[in-house]
Amino acid sequence: MGDVRRDLQKVERIFTILNLLRERDTITASELAEYCGTTQRTIYRDMALLEKVGVHYVTEGKNGYHFISGPVVPHRKLTQEEWMALTVYPLITNDFLHNDHPVHYAYRAGFEKLKGLTRDSHTSQLLAMSEELGDRIRFHDQVSNKDTNHVMPLLFQAMVENKAIEVEYYAIYNDTTAKRVIHPYYIIPRNGHLYVLAYCTLRKDFRTFRLNRFLSVVIKEETFVMDPNFNVDEYLSKRWAIFADDAEETKFVVRFHQEVARYVDEYTFYAETKIEKQSDGSLLLHATVRSRKEFLRWVRGFGLNVEVLEPVDVRDSLYEEYRQLMTRYHLADRINAK
Repeated sequence: MGDVRRDLQKVERIFTILNLLRERDTITASELAEYCGTTQRTIYRDMALLEKVGVHYVTEGKNGYHFISGPVVPHRKLTQEEWMALTVYPLITNDFLHNDHPVHYAYRAGFEKLKGLTRDSHTSQLLAMSEELGDRIRFHDQVSNKDTNHVMPLLFQAMVENKAIEVEYYAIYNDTTAKRVIHPYYIIPRNGHLYVLAYCTLRKDFRTFRLNRFLSVVIKEETFVMDPNFNVDEYLSKRWAIFADDAEETKFVVRFHQEVARYVDEYTFYAETKIEKQSDGSLLLHATVRSRKEFLRWVRGFGLNVEVLEPVDVRDSLYEEYRQLMTRYHLADRINAK
């Protein structure tokens, strides 16, 4: 709660400074600091933030700041409070959706107006712009898939308007194609791919779909309301990257040798982990996941510089796997030698 309270105080201070700039011909940083109950250094940072969101002013020596103009507000008649909430608040806090506060209401009201703005925009122009952005924003590390770029604008529109979509989806695990009606909630980047987290009306549950396996997308007239009890962070918490294939969790303890320890230490983990640095420069990674395959695929990438310590059954299965690989390479060498 402390961080949220500080964020609210900062937003209120920004609004106060903007009002004082408008009301006074000039005002100094020390006067603003005294009025807001803060330091001049904080006022300097706040003024820089106001300039970043489109407030224009000049500094007139010892007289202080002189207000020139505020940010240009879109033609949908956003109020000044709504515009400030949309531009300032997301820069300083991630908790604006979970509190009853005037700034939160301004944010939501402004956001609804912007949604209306996108609905009123010329469809072909909007789709062309979105397609171009889809080509320029490279989340993936593979050759761009133009079909995906055509899907993205429709997906964005469905998410903004909370509309169901009918997708033709290729399921690689059983090499089949099927049509599903889904409610798209989130787009999530993982390991060079984009995934759509959605409610599947067929399975009556939440599922993840890899975006480049969408063969077609059709926006339905049916709308949906996001489940207020769905917690995306909780849903993803035991997934090493994106999948949760196992019925039960597995607790791993893995040692990374000194040669790769620093790379592992800077890795961005999606699941909850604990790292213990060892005196010899190695480190131990503790992770609890619900996808052994996904986790072990990542571990194997470190080759001889990694060792799974727990669980024992996984350690034994890796021993058998590497024994078979050794036999395979040994036999290949004998055949090539003949």
